[in-house]
Amino acid sequence: MVVMTTQALANKYVVTCLYGLEAVLADEVRERLQAEAGTDWCEVGFTFDGSPARLKELRVAGNVFLEFDRFSIGHTKPDLDTLGARVRRLPLDAWQERWRELQELPGNEMSVSVLRRGEHNYSYEDVQERALEVLAEVAPAKVTLEPRQLELRIEIAHDRCRLTGRLTPRPLSERPYKRYRAQGDTDPTLAAAMVRLSAPTFTDLFLDPFCGIGTIPIERALWGKVAAVAAGENKEKRVAWAMANAELASASASFACWDAFALPFADRAFSRLVTSPPQSDPVSGQPWQPGDFARLLAESLRVLQYGGVSVWLLERGPLFKMALKSLGLNYPVERLACSWKGRSWTIYTLQKVL
Repeated sequence: MVVMTTQALANKYVVTCLYGLEAVLADEVRERLQAEAGTDWCEVGFTFDGSPARLKELRVAGNVFLEFDRFSIGHTKPDLDTLGARVRRLPLDAWQERWRELQELPGNEMSVSVLRRGEHNYSYEDVQERALEVLAEVAPAKVTLEPRQLELRIEIAHDRCRLTGRLTPRPLSERPYKRYRAQGDTDPTLAAAMVRLSAPTFTDLFLDPFCGIGTIPIERALWGKVAAVAAGENKEKRVAWAMANAELASASASFACWDAFALPFADRAFSRLVTSPPQSDPVSGQPWQPGDFARLLAESLRVLQYGGVSVWLLERGPLFKMALKSLGLNYPVERLACSWKGRSWTIYTLQKVL
């Protein structure tokens, strides 16, 4: 058991997200936790006095950290004494308490990781060594550089240093309902962001015409109340996997095998349509031709109510704009650029108007 110090802890949190989703996650923090939130690159910071267990409600979040300290630091090796003094004052007992509340199990081992940007006259190893020296005094249990439950992260950027403590050994994005997986399956936090951008309401009639293994419809069902969720695609195996994942998630949704170019629904049957289509034509296996994608888009819009919202995830490029133009449509469209698996994507949010 790690013996912790007793410094008081401000309830400051940092949650990470995919690049481009910072504003979406900040809005979710404000809505779900009633906390003011600020954004930075791939993260959102906020103060929250409630139980850390409530952070599990955040569907767009990746990892969760406690923010312990921010301070100025010099560029020479003797300046690491400042780091040592700050590490010595860390509220490690409160960190362990928050860990227990969020993970529902004790955190008994500690590790140190270092991120550094800028020119300094000390190395990563110097930073690690100084932190380990201090932690060996205040935490008699073993402290290591190998990943452990309680990871102290030291981030030095030029003349600024931040100390944070990880609360998630596995990111919140690793959903337990993922019994079945498939290559190219949409990241759950990206799916949740798309659901949020659709402006969900409890009266939604929701459709995903390219459901894959079910991530988007499951995220919609878990987001909040919804009238109905329907989803499907043209591969029976994946539909079966989606059904199994939804059952494991206790997510109420109906699934079927269909051709997205000829959906088995009446005109204007749905109020929300959110989907991540294959990035190539499922018939030919070749990159989408604008005319073929336009037919797909037209069929999806056919089943969307006037006033309804449609959200699409596509690799960055002119395909969506070209398809709308070829259909002669001038619907309002918002674009959000993001990054996932090292590739650039665009989320298109379209409202169907008269």
